[in-house]
Amino acid sequence: MASAEAAADKGGGGLIGFAIITVFALGLGAGFGFVVANMQTAPVEIQAEAGAKDEAKEADGAKKTALQSADGTAKLVAMTPIVVNLAEPQDAWIRIEASLLVQGMDFGADVLAGQVAEDFVAYLRTAALSQFEGPSGFQNLREDFIDRARIRDPDHIKDVIVHGVVIE
Repeated sequence: MASAEAAADKGGGGLIGFAIITVFALGLGAGFGFVVANMQTAPVEIQAEAGAKDEAKEADGAKKTALQSADGTAKLVAMTPIVVNLAEPQDAWIRIEASLLVQGMDFGADVLAGQVAEDFVAYLRTAALSQFEGPSGFQNLREDFIDRARIRDPDHIKDVIVHGVVIE
């Protein structure tokens, strides 16, 4: 009988151990939550410090990005959709809808958008489909468009926004 009572006492220890482990896990989870919450506020402070440093660099004449250089007078000029066949494969077609972020042009922005569209067509007719494949293909296309647009008018064109691309 003594062995039966000892076995019953050992079974209760499992329940107490489970309760201790549960409380311990709750404590670890809460501690982890506080650490993660503090880590999320730290990058905001770091970004604020970095922003102050960036403003100092801009004062020194550092290169600005498109959104930093565009002010409240910038406007988005929609381009007509571009449909053109690619150089390789010859049966592949691409349709692109894009807009230009133009600053400082009250008149002639539509004409500029038409001229930039012509430049895009000329570029796309020499491009191969393999240039736009993969994870960085769209980014490369967008950067090529920005470069070509800025060649046309570096003072007024701040960015090219691609709304949609369909390759058939």
